Amino acid sequence: MKILSLIGSRRKRGNSAYLAARIAEAAAEVCGAETEELFLGDYCIKACTGCEGCSTSWECVIKDDYQRIIERIDTADAVILVSPTYWYSVTSDMKRFIDRSYSLIQYPENRQQWIGKYRESGKFCVSAAVCEQFDERMMGNTLSLLSDFARDIGLKSVDSLKALGFFEAGSIAGDPAIAERARKTGRRLGEALVGPR
Repeated sequence: MKILSLIGSRRKRGNSAYLAARIAEAAAEVCGAETEELFLGDYCIKACTGCEGCSTSWECVIKDDYQRIIERIDTADAVILVSPTYWYSVTSDMKRFIDRSYSLIQYPENRQQWIGKYRESGKFCVSAAVCEQFDERMMGNTLSLLSDFARDIGLKSVDSLKALGFFEAGSIAGDPAIAERARKTGRRLGEALVGPR
């Protein structure tokens, strides 16, 4: 069993990385899964060109590191999506990844209805977002974008987590309440992976 964390921050010891690690660790304690984390900023992910070359293949025609990330998702049982908030939304690294994942949906009948590549895969997902401000409105669509994206490509959402009021890299580690919330989220993910007992 494998849990893959996709992190939109470039700060390796930042708040988003901390959340991803706590969630993954707690899930692994429950289900014994192997965990892996990828920082999207470490990969060359070019912008989607809207060429529609992926319309019948589930594969993006642009050749870069994006395919390597999809191969990791293909072999994972669960995905953790985490991003800090940049201007009311996810980071550009996360957004480029999401845009390129247009290749993970197909339109079998019309442009108003689509199916996600992972719709019957049994793969689970947790979404988490960090925001510097305490006012939730300043988070904009960061968390909802991650959750909606996961749903659209066919991942089963287990939980979502927001962390407000954190800016300095790693400052979130000093808040036991958010750490416990992350652990609870991770335990829910682990229980979903284990399945009914």
